[in-house]
Amino acid sequence: MMHVRVYFFVALVRLLTGPSLLQAQPSFSIQDIHGRLERYNVQPSDSLLVIENERYLEAERNGDKLEQAISLQKMGRICYDMGLFAQSLNYHLQAEKRLVKGPKKERADNLNDLALLLLLNNQSEDAKRIYFQALSIYQTSGEIKGQATTYGNLGHLYEKSSNYDSAYYFQQKAMQAFEQINDLDGIALIYENLGSIYEDQERYDEAFTYFSRALDRFKVNGNTSMLIDAYNNLGDVYRKTGNYKQALRYTRQAEKLAKENQALSRLSSAYRDLGKVYGFLGDADSVFHYLELSRQLYIETYNEDTKNQAALLKVLYDIDRKDARIAQLARERQTAIIIYATLTMIGALLILLFVIIIKNQRQKIRSERQLRDQETDLLQAKQRLMEVELQNKKLQEEQLQLEIETKAKEITSHTLQAIEKNKLLEEMKDALTEILKNDSRGYKRELRQLLNKINQNFNKEVSWGDFRRVFEEINQDFFIHLQQINPDLSAADIRLVSLIKLNMNTPDMAALLGISADSLRVSRYRLRKKLGLEPGKSLTAFLQAI
Repeated sequence: MMHVRVYFFVALVRLLTGPSLLQAQPSFSIQDIHGRLERYNVQPSDSLLVIENERYLEAERNGDKLEQAISLQKMGRICYDMGLFAQSLNYHLQAEKRLVKGPKKERADNLNDLALLLLLNNQSEDAKRIYFQALSIYQTSGEIKGQATTYGNLGHLYEKSSNYDSAYYFQQKAMQAFEQINDLDGIALIYENLGSIYEDQERYDEAFTYFSRALDRFKVNGNTSMLIDAYNNLGDVYRKTGNYKQALRYTRQAEKLAKENQALSRLSSAYRDLGKVYGFLGDADSVFHYLELSRQLYIETYNEDTKNQAALLKVLYDIDRKDARIAQLARERQTAIIIYATLTMIGALLILLFVIIIKNQRQKIRSERQLRDQETDLLQAKQRLMEVELQNKKLQEEQLQLEIETKAKEITSHTLQAIEKNKLLEEMKDALTEILKNDSRGYKRELRQLLNKINQNFNKEVSWGDFRRVFEEINQDFFIHLQQINPDLSAADIRLVSLIKLNMNTPDMAALLGISADSLRVSRYRLRKKLGLEPGKSLTAFLQAI
């Protein structure tokens, strides 16, 4: 009874979602589809496909993503009705790309369609994942009917994999949702699904109860397709429980309705079920008769379906070729527009570039002329300024030279005076020393005291502070550089360095410092070590270079 359960499932979705992909199932015949189209006063599938394709192209030209998705979804449902599942899947996938950021209900409806196609392709895990994705969207948007539909879809999925506990759970969830919005037709379809679950488990009493409830509702709402399925299902239950009389009664009701409504696929199922009943009754002629009718009708339906599928495939091919040609023409037109726009832009740019070049050339000439005039004026001003600066510098140099000469004379005079005084003191020292050696009278003590005073003041006659001040004025930054070489130079070292810098001879330096020539040589040696001079390098030349 798997084909009947499929009918139940598809009918549930058809009733809940309106004219959707799930209105039909793979076993529907093309006559049945055309019959429904005629009752609703619409055109056959190939015409509908062309119409929807035109709507899609119009929406594409207008950039309307939602309308594109709706047309793609409808084309997918048309292909599904005709059994072209690969083409249907392609259309629904294209619709999903455009609905990712679109309205939630439309996207969830499309996801339900996608899941069914995957389920038919035995991709049950992918189908389950997408069903739950659709359910989440319905729950977020508060769409109760959509939730009920998806619960029913999940129940069918689990029933198909023989997971009856989960199937029963989701069908009950669907029932609660339909009861919440008082959707009697939806409840009737869930009755059918629950009856199918119990029938699979061979719990025929429960199956009969739910199929009977569904039958009563389908009689009221006039859903002929589902009414035929309900009669067939009840006939199956009676046949499986051995009540062949009742089985014949309900199956013949299904046969009658299928004939009246040209539901050829359901009529074929009814013939096949009648053959099974007569088989149990031992009526071989009737078994052969009804099974042969079922086979012929199946072949007729199959051939018609194949023929119409071929026609629809041709329409699809023509649509694809037309779309490809339209796309090619659009690309060619776009290319022509781009080329024309590019050439126009290039021409305009060339003209603009020519104008800019001429304008810039003129501006450049004016700017160069102004720049030359400014440079001439600036050069003249700089020349005058340089002449003034040169004159000022000359005056400053003359003034500085005069100051240097004055300072040099001052320090030379100061130094000569110090030398003369030191020489005089040296002579007095020598004379007094000689007196002390030859005379031993009582004034020897006073002479010794005088000698001591001369020794104590021997080097203090020269005012080294004044000397250094004048020396620094002549030799600016000399002592700074000297301290950088060795910051530990003593005052005596500084005096010796200053005298060497003045190119003073050894006797004069010894006299000025009040030391002997030998002591001066020792002082020079120590100074060389402090300044880090290599042996053989001139101390005087080193200090003159600082």
